[in-house]
Amino acid sequence: MHAESLLLVGPEKLVWTLDNLDAPGPNEVLVETLAGAISIGTELPHYLGNSRGNARHYPAMTGYESVARVLSCGDEVDQLQLGDRIVAFYGHRTHAIIPAEKAIIVPNDVNDEVALLSILSCDVAKGARKLAPEPGDAVLITGGGTIGLLTLWTLVQNGLCQIDLVEPLLKRRELAVRFGARAVVDTNDEAEIAANYAYGFECSSRDAAFGLLQRALRQNGDICVLADGNLEPLTLTPEFHSRELRIIGSSDGWDCQAHAKWFFEAARDQACLLMQLFEWHVTAEELPESFRQLAHGPERPLKVFVRYRS
Repeated sequence: MHAESLLLVGPEKLVWTLDNLDAPGPNEVLVETLAGAISIGTELPHYLGNSRGNARHYPAMTGYESVARVLSCGDEVDQLQLGDRIVAFYGHRTHAIIPAEKAIIVPNDVNDEVALLSILSCDVAKGARKLAPEPGDAVLITGGGTIGLLTLWTLVQNGLCQIDLVEPLLKRRELAVRFGARAVVDTNDEAEIAANYAYGFECSSRDAAFGLLQRALRQNGDICVLADGNLEPLTLTPEFHSRELRIIGSSDGWDCQAHAKWFFEAARDQACLLMQLFEWHVTAEELPESFRQLAHGPERPLKVFVRYRS
């Protein structure tokens, strides 16, 4: 079996490579990719070579969100069958061999777009579980990108209704209202934000927004930083000290299988809403050009859906 993989061989340099795949091991499965996504907040800084994360070593695999079909199973795999549709973490490639335990089965009535969102929503859910706000608590979210909107959606599904969001782009503010925000504020209108929130979620990777969030929290408030922090440093304001705030980091998900079970059920009647996060739809062949447009074009969609040939 051959697999085509999209590798980053240097800043803004993408190439498709052809690899030979062996038969899956006893606890592995061979899968064929049906769909994927570009997670712009994480992938674009890597593509440009200016991510503040770990130093890039080239060549590097791209992507990490994939929906696939199981083609064959190892001898000891009993939780998956041929033909199962799964969501997994392996990037922009046509085929892959993955550990069976890492594959999440997608119900037949859940489409590929919603299936892909189970990955980032798991990261968001981990942060929400760390802060654990109650339904009556006031929450402020800075940043209306994919992470911010999924944070909003997750909190709404857990019964919270006093959730406000700060976002500079009008289109994203409008979408936040549809996702259930009580109020949505432009970043230029900080005066409209009362400093009385019990919890805050930083989802913008921007220091100015992080400072605004600290000024908006009440005494002993809690902040969870959900953004990758790959754009610019986040600094502490005087309010962090004077109000004795607590800041918690969160990365990756908590229990992907358990979260997916909850997410697929919660999202079953809201697919049309969640699919609005995918503002671009491209084919796998268009991935290199899509990255170029994301880096240098005027548009910055929330998320990009990638369809593979089956």
